[in-house]
Amino acid sequence: MNFGQGVYPPLLPELVGALGLSLAAAGLLGTAFSLPRSLLGLFAGMLVERLGPTRMMHAGMALVLAGTLVAATASSLATMVLARGLAGLGSGAIAVVSIIYLMRTGDPHRRTRRGNMYEGALITANAVGGYLAGAVSVFAGWRWGFGVAAVAVGAGWLTAAWRVLPSVRKEFHERPAPAGGGMAPGPVPRASPLALFAIYGVVFGLAFGWAGAISTLAPLYGGQALGLSAVAIGRTLAIGYGVEAILLIPVGWAADTFGRLRVLLPGLAVLFTGVVLLPLAGGLPGYTVACGLVIAGMTTWMIPASLLVEHLHGRFGGRAVGIYRFATDLGMVVAPATIGWLTAWGGFGVGAAAVALVVATAGGVAGLVLGPRWRRPSADLAAVVKLTE
Repeated sequence: MNFGQGVYPPLLPELVGALGLSLAAAGLLGTAFSLPRSLLGLFAGMLVERLGPTRMMHAGMALVLAGTLVAATASSLATMVLARGLAGLGSGAIAVVSIIYLMRTGDPHRRTRRGNMYEGALITANAVGGYLAGAVSVFAGWRWGFGVAAVAVGAGWLTAAWRVLPSVRKEFHERPAPAGGGMAPGPVPRASPLALFAIYGVVFGLAFGWAGAISTLAPLYGGQALGLSAVAIGRTLAIGYGVEAILLIPVGWAADTFGRLRVLLPGLAVLFTGVVLLPLAGGLPGYTVACGLVIAGMTTWMIPASLLVEHLHGRFGGRAVGIYRFATDLGMVVAPATIGWLTAWGGFGVGAAAVALVVATAGGVAGLVLGPRWRRPSADLAAVVKLTE
């Protein structure tokens, strides 16, 4: 499914020229993807619990395929907005089922590693999709880039129906969560609202950094400021995704072993550094380094979900996932249009400064709120087990 999303960033400069879009309109396409996904996220967790994961997953994959096909035939901004909206709805449905499944299964001491393995699959798909779409567009045009993505999405749908959904259905049906969305009944401590606010702020900051820097600022800067082709942008992003894929498992292990916050804050600092360096790049080498740093900072993407499971003391069900997805998608809704408008108004430096400010604020709040009370995950888990027993 993520192959279909990975083709978009390297094709964005060609879409701008082919459809006659302004920088602000280019940013709107990112918002068109994230806004429907954000609205769905508020209710998707409860819909999963009511309708079941299988129906949600099939609906999500059908919408991603429909959006990819519409994008391949788009001839105007309105049509492309529709295509991105359909894909956003589908992506939101798939993500909610996936996150609930990942957080409810397996050893809690390996939760971040498990989430990062999932993230590694998404990153690999982004890398392969972006590189192939850029290469195909050079020889056959950008429409064929989306065409290749449609074939991959269709194959993914068939594979999921055959191999993946039976085990997901079994997990949801045989191990249902209690009414409160928790893993165990009994008296458990209430989560701190301030801590939850800080965690959701990090979720928003990471999403803003992704949508603002990788999906909007990086391709526009590479195409318009540096004059890079779609294949060069796709190859650069693929290198960054490759670095992230290599780092995901070590970062997940470090977060599970030494504490999630101790790994999260340095990761946000790496992301911040890459964003600051991006508009300073004067050629392909500097551009590659900056993009690589931004993407490497995204290795922390699944850490907030693990933090939520711990701070909610097992009450991580459909409602919590809905809020988590809403915070994620809100960042992806706000960032593209905001960064596109700021870039058109003040240049790439202003756009990069806005992304860096959001990331720094999210990290600072998380450090101040969670840092003084932080303990190792094993100690938190032992306390919860003792109390519930």
